[in-house]
Amino acid sequence: MAFTYSDTLATDRDKVRFYLQDVTEDSGPLPDDANFSDNEIAGLVTAEGSWQKALAAACEALASAWAGYADWQAGPRRENASQISARWAQKAKELRDQYGASASGTGTRHPTRADGYSDDVASDEV
Repeated sequence: MAFTYSDTLATDRDKVRFYLQDVTEDSGPLPDDANFSDNEIAGLVTAEGSWQKALAAACEALASAWAGYADWQAGPRRENASQISARWAQKAKELRDQYGASASGTGTRHPTRADGYSDDVASDEV
C-alpha cells in the first residue's frame, strides 16, 4: 500500500489527503490509524471526476468504516465511534451539497417529476 503526500498540494491526491488530514503515514483517519492508499485516492478521483467529489466519497467511506465500531468505555477512557461515523457522514453530506452528487451514481439524487403537469420540477421542490 503506497502512501505519498506533499504539502505543496500540487496533486489531487495531496488535496484529498490534506482535507482529510490523512497526511502522516500510519496515523490516518481510518480505524486503527490506517491511511487511504494512493491507489484508492486515485480511484476515487477518477470515479468521481474531481478531487472535491473524491473528498466527499472518502468521507462517505470513513463514515462507513467507523459505523462498524461500537462505543465503549473502560474506566475513565471512553471512545464514541458512532459519533466519529456521524461526523464523517455529516461532512460528506456538506461536501455533496457543495460539489454535487457522485459521478458514479451514488449519493443523494432528486428525480424530476413526470406527472403530466410538471416535468421540470425536482421532487424535493414540491
